[in-house]
Amino acid sequence: MPPGSTALDFAFRLHTDIGKNFVKAIHIKTKQAVGKDYKLKHLDGLEIMTK
Repeated sequence: MPPGSTALDFAFRLHTDIGKNFVKAIHIKTKQAVGKDYKLKHLDGLEIMTK
């Protein structure tokens, strides 16, 4: 992902339906919920939650 990408950008990169139905993401290491505007960092792992 390019620098400055967000969790929502990542969801759309996976599949357009995932991006359209994005609710939140769970950070794999911290287990904390992050929103669509969360800026990705190097080696972040996210679980995307959809409707």
